[in-house]
Amino acid sequence: MNDPHHETNIRGGNDMTEAIMDAVRPAVHKLDEQVKNTRKSQLHLLAQMDELSQFLKKISDEQPMPYDLEKYVRKMDESRRRISETSVRLQVYHERMSQLQRLVARESFKKKAANQRRQLNPSNSLFILQTIT
Repeated sequence: MNDPHHETNIRGGNDMTEAIMDAVRPAVHKLDEQVKNTRKSQLHLLAQMDELSQFLKKISDEQPMPYDLEKYVRKMDESRRRISETSVRLQVYHERMSQLQRLVARESFKKKAANQRRQLNPSNSLFILQTIT
């Protein structure tokens, strides 16, 4: 365990972790933005569907129509329900992704701090081996 190569492997692993995170980070940020934009769009669509649905119900209640608007209102209500469910799922996925980002960042910070402490600590095994010989 006091092998100086072991310490290099640990630092190399941290470097690999950072390299992977650097490669993945832009895709994660892009996905994050797309999720936010999709949710925003869905909320806007839901608001417009609510307005249209209320308008159609109002027209249907006020005037006799030669065709049944209720059928279309029901279809819109079903679409609104599905959009709402999708929005909830997207929110859950977004929260999970954010939590994973925080965990990875925290772990990366811990590894960097541990490596810095190892490099600054004169009592590490390599220093002891050099002073003994």
